[in-house]
Amino acid sequence: MIIGIDIGGTKIAVAGFMLDAGLGRVRVTEAHTFPTPAREGGPAIVRAVVDAVRVVCGGGVVDAVGVGTAGVVGPDGAITSATDAISGWAGFRLQDELAHALGAPVTVINDVHAAAVAESEQGAGRGADGMLMVAVGTGIGGAVVLPDGLRRGITGTAGSVGHMEVALPPRLAERRCPCGGLGHVEAVASGPGLERTYFEESGVALPLREVHAAALRGDVRAERVILDGARYLGRALAGANAVLDVEVIVVGGGVAEVGERYLAEVGAAYRAAAMPGPSRARVVPAQRGIEATLTGAALVARIV
Repeated sequence: MIIGIDIGGTKIAVAGFMLDAGLGRVRVTEAHTFPTPAREGGPAIVRAVVDAVRVVCGGGVVDAVGVGTAGVVGPDGAITSATDAISGWAGFRLQDELAHALGAPVTVINDVHAAAVAESEQGAGRGADGMLMVAVGTGIGGAVVLPDGLRRGITGTAGSVGHMEVALPPRLAERRCPCGGLGHVEAVASGPGLERTYFEESGVALPLREVHAAALRGDVRAERVILDGARYLGRALAGANAVLDVEVIVVGGGVAEVGERYLAEVGAAYRAAAMPGPSRARVVPAQRGIEATLTGAALVARIV
């Protein structure tokens, strides 16, 4: 049995997979979710994960554990940088602490990296000659999977599409990304970025789902905000794929779920900005949904 774990700022999801049953296709257990003790920091999260694994495995032998987590994860499975969504997360040696607590081999990678492995092996990127994945939500994460596997990079930051610079109008050019940088696509095309732009243009503070609903009702400003965000993302992806030249670009995350028109606009902006060769890359929606990180983490644990 291999345990897949998804650690986020609000919840921890855990599921079991059986290797000889076709990993990721036959779920041994339903995914169990538990609240993340985010304000209590790393040691409390380790305790929560250990308790969750006991619930899922039911006392059975665990052969390996794979974890996809928020934050940048170094090659040793430690969290090298992170937002303040989880207190004291940056610098926490998650892989070592979990391996010691669980008494089993543990592999920790970034959550979008894990999701990309699942999409590459069993989802929208299956069979492709290279894949770039972008997850558009509270932030904008990304991952690169080449024919011989996931590229984590020497510091764990490979695929960080959200921190690519894009040309922005003056009203947005000075907006700082959560990382502190200027001109980053995450600042204007993530969920919070779109919500902020709508507020600045309308004076009304709405969550993204309501901005989208307003767009569907004919709110011209709401529609423009969402589609402009899609265009900024498409341009950033064009820059990324000028370097990578992969066959498929997979777009996932909560923002991407606002509808087909959003994805179509991302694709159109990508093709307009991309070099002639990479412009042929397919821009497609993610397929694995909320299970992607769980499955990908388990797949990585199997590989390691």
